[in-house]
Amino acid sequence: MIQFVGLDEQYYPAMASLLSKRHQVERIRYSFLPKRFEEAAETENLLREIAKNPFVNGIVALRDQQVIGYMLYEFKEDAKKGRHIIIDYPCLAISEDAHPRLIRLLYAEAGAEWIAGGYFQHIIYVPIGYDRLVYEWLEQGFRFEQKYAMLDIKNYEPKAKHTDTSAINIRRLAENDTEMLKSMSRWNSIHQASAPSWNPITKESLQDVKSGYAALAKDAEAIVMIGEQEGIPVGFHVYYEADTSSNMYTPNQTVDLPAASTNPQYRGRGVGKALADASHAQLKEMGYDYALADWHTPNHLASYFWPKLGYQPFMIRMVRTVDNRIAWAHGK
Repeated sequence: MIQFVGLDEQYYPAMASLLSKRHQVERIRYSFLPKRFEEAAETENLLREIAKNPFVNGIVALRDQQVIGYMLYEFKEDAKKGRHIIIDYPCLAISEDAHPRLIRLLYAEAGAEWIAGGYFQHIIYVPIGYDRLVYEWLEQGFRFEQKYAMLDIKNYEPKAKHTDTSAINIRRLAENDTEMLKSMSRWNSIHQASAPSWNPITKESLQDVKSGYAALAKDAEAIVMIGEQEGIPVGFHVYYEADTSSNMYTPNQTVDLPAASTNPQYRGRGVGKALADASHAQLKEMGYDYALADWHTPNHLASYFWPKLGYQPFMIRMVRTVDNRIAWAHGK
């Protein structure tokens, strides 16, 4: 019989062991994942740090007083999403000999508290390398929202070598490129609003995006590559050095790719490939080994383009929004 209990000091070593074993399985498929988290001492430190957050709670599954699974979750609230729950990448693991159904039981047990508090949106970061978890979440009504992938820059093979991109001039961003950045800010947002993404974009949010892009010109930490053809901006890539201490999936010497787009009038001409080739050559010269990218899964261009470059998906953000009528509609 399975028993569910709250977080307690005595359970952390066993929880850490489950997480380190999960990581070992994931690293068989994705060797770029940091090796240090195969050690239970590392995963225990990570779990304890997460649990220090005052808005984090958790649940532990016991069988015969042995830990066979756990789930940590954070209560969050903001103007865009409202109240929502986040289960981060390290925050769920089950024993190898436990039935995957245990995930459903953990979710049902903890979820009752969430719904009672008005937290109807549930977000989880699921490792693809441990894919038996993915199907359980799908069957609980979750859907794919965002995919995360890693590229090995050291072994990157240029992709535009069979395409004539000689007319495209690619360079680093300059401080006087502010107006150019503003003109490029709409490309990605407008594309995301089109079929089949249908991700709504308001005038207010477009203005915020424009201001954010303009600020890149004076951002000393941003690595921005611009593509031009006959004086017309045709594409850009934005990179930042990733914080490798904040999670268990980012290796050392990694850059994060938060934004990239091609001028809609120049798509299909090899602009994206040329920018990727130049960017990855620049990043390799700067000493980086990996690049981390993510994209909205309904975005069919991104879902095709980044894996074709060699980005290997390893994590999915999955979302479920519970019908809030459950707060009062019980058929009574």
